[in-house]
Amino acid sequence: MSELWDALHNTYNSASGREVDLSVLDPLPTLQERDWPPFSALELTDALFSCSSRSSPGPDHITWVHLKAVLENEKSVQLLVTLADACILVGHWPKHFKDSVTVIILKPGKPMYSTPKSFRPIVLLNTVGKLIEKMISNRLQFDMIKYDLVHPNEVGGVRQRSTEDAGLFLTHLVCTGWAKGKKTSVLAFDIAQFFPSLNHAMLLAILRKQGFSSFVVRFFASYLVAGFTSYLWGSFRSGSHQADVGVGQGSALSPVLSALYIAPVMKLYHMQSVALKTSLLSYVDDETVMAQSKSLDKNRETLKDAYAVLLRLFVAIGLVLKHCKTKYFIFDRFHSDYSPPINLGYAPYTGENLLKPNICWRYLGFYFDRKLLFHEHVRYYSTKALSLVKAMKMLGSST
Repeated sequence: MSELWDALHNTYNSASGREVDLSVLDPLPTLQERDWPPFSALELTDALFSCSSRSSPGPDHITWVHLKAVLENEKSVQLLVTLADACILVGHWPKHFKDSVTVIILKPGKPMYSTPKSFRPIVLLNTVGKLIEKMISNRLQFDMIKYDLVHPNEVGGVRQRSTEDAGLFLTHLVCTGWAKGKKTSVLAFDIAQFFPSLNHAMLLAILRKQGFSSFVVRFFASYLVAGFTSYLWGSFRSGSHQADVGVGQGSALSPVLSALYIAPVMKLYHMQSVALKTSLLSYVDDETVMAQSKSLDKNRETLKDAYAVLLRLFVAIGLVLKHCKTKYFIFDRFHSDYSPPINLGYAPYTGENLLKPNICWRYLGFYFDRKLLFHEHVRYYSTKALSLVKAMKMLGSST
């Protein structure tokens, strides 16, 4: 089993030692440092209320049911609030909270499961530490919106923004373009191993840039390092491995930290690509850039230039794009079969092997067609619903 554990660990820690360019943040303004008030008992109870009692416990084996019972005592609440405040003020995350178990689960819909990239690592953390993380996450979410730290088109990891918002934005953009006689071309791409690839030095620099208290930055300098995890595959469990890169997918802090990490790219892109007149939409590790004009050929060239700018920015912050998974799609309400392929400029879509536009594009649960008729979307979900009803009928007949 040692070869399996090594393969998993090397895959999920592939970003270790990857270089970043902190100077990429220089064009952005440095916000004034903000105070970080002490936590209140209400913040703790609000964070606790949102925790599912059925969530799996971490290495401490404390369930949310047990913790909720303990925190019915007012003195216990005050002690935990004091601990949370001390972690921030001292700038220290206890070693006990850094131990985790990484559960390996299948990514659905994969044709083969012969490589570690076909599996998803879910981190199980110590329950008390996870509650404190939720309290900190709620604070970061509040600051993120109040102080305009994230771009309006960044919908992943931000509360009150969802996949529906992304779908509505894209549909509205296409329809608005049609009203002006314009056609819309879209380039969608993924970030490889997103959560495990967040560079700690870059993340701390971003938090300083965004005006977070020096206490908070110092806390995260401790929180992000010297972690240890063991891998769990079915009933098999590995020994302890050092986990010093990225943020754990399963932590309450991972969505908000990833949103803050992507925010500078969103803002820098719009600063550096004003002449391209494109729109950028981000949902966690799914990025989409859109070009509009009266010519599909012009859109194609614009998207190629936009992709080059985005690649440069993502590489600067230590992230790698999956060129092979890039999707190209065209929205055109007229009866035209003209679909010019695009030379992305990066393998495998370069030279004679051009990226051709999809006939139907699956994006965040939506199935888009060229004319926004949503026929494929309706067909897919109606078939899925009918299959579910038939399966329920079969289960009912078996009893």
